Amino acid sequence: MNYRTNGSGPIAVHDLQHVIQAEYRSMIYAQRLLGLAPPEHRMHFSRYVEIKQKERLVVWTRLYYHLTACYPVFNKVEPPKDYAAGLRASMTDALDAADLYAGLLDAAQDPPLQHILERAVNGETRWAVRLQQLYSSHLYENGNMEMSKGLIGVVKKQLPPGY
Repeated sequence: MNYRTNGSGPIAVHDLQHVIQAEYRSMIYAQRLLGLAPPEHRMHFSRYVEIKQKERLVVWTRLYYHLTACYPVFNKVEPPKDYAAGLRASMTDALDAADLYAGLLDAAQDPPLQHILERAVNGETRWAVRLQQLYSSHLYENGNMEMSKGLIGVVKKQLPPGY
């Protein structure tokens, strides 16, 4: 991929800066949630942080550098203060990121960029589902199913006799 031809690229620089900041925020949130999570949830966050650092953030930063000959700006991110609020914020971020990537994918003409965007859409969608599962599990395990109304959760029911 030669991104410096004609001074243009396969993706608008302002969109790329937005993507980079969103990935950075997601990584910061996951790092904080790693510290706040119960032990059985931590493996999900450690793996996700590693993926963000070694794959996605590197790819977008490298592309930004190829397009601009500068490194992107990373704005300060305020990490979540508690686990449940952090999970909710991270779910929203993951779904927003999947929507953003899907929109960029629709406009992309460059096959390698399309592949990167497809992986990003799939990754963010899977992460949103994982966060939903962790959130539901956290609420259920802490006996706080009242907060989880409208969310997927496990409810123990017994069938009436004869079923």
